[in-house]
Amino acid sequence: MGMPITIDLRDQATSDPALDEAFAELIRVDELFSPFLPDSAVSRMNAGLLDARDAGGLVAEVIRLCRHYAALTDGYFAAWSADRFDPSGLVKGWAMARACAVLDAHGARNYFLDAAGDVRTRGHNGRGAPWRVGIRHPVQREKVARVVLAHDLAVATSGTYEKGRHIYNPHSGLPATSWISFTVVGPDIVAADVYATAAFAMGPRGLDFIEGLSDYEGYAIDP
Repeated sequence: MGMPITIDLRDQATSDPALDEAFAELIRVDELFSPFLPDSAVSRMNAGLLDARDAGGLVAEVIRLCRHYAALTDGYFAAWSADRFDPSGLVKGWAMARACAVLDAHGARNYFLDAAGDVRTRGHNGRGAPWRVGIRHPVQREKVARVVLAHDLAVATSGTYEKGRHIYNPHSGLPATSWISFTVVGPDIVAADVYATAAFAMGPRGLDFIEGLSDYEGYAIDP
């Protein structure tokens, strides 16, 4: 996926097999959905070499979820652009959720999974306290703007301070510039990841959108 992924697992009895299987699942998802790999299902679909109906159950599930969240966000989450399918805005959170399901199946109850700044926590840290998730300061790079105390929570941030203006309003086709960082906190990493991107693209109404959701909160930083 072109990003670092780390797991801090505090249930030592399950560590080796749980971590091996979790990372194997992340690699499997990457090989299937990466737009950077020419042999991935997504790349072959966009090249006209594979019909979505023949791409398998996991691809069908991701397509369904992309359509679901497009409807929930008024089209501000968009996986299709110029007839090309790029589900990256959803697949990262979805891959994280699948890796967490592997850890859960192994009996892990205390862990912290970080995928390029998006985080899913379960249980407590090594001191028995809630996990501390820092929201990076977008200008003073060595600092954090806020710290979220997370127990069984997902924290996802969309921003322009790493990749520049790469988030677009799909309705206007123009870069979204109202925010430089938008964080969403809630119970589900897939939804939090999608909502952070969609709310960023919405501009000023993004905070109102998050406020209207049950169980999710937003924290935005403007220029």
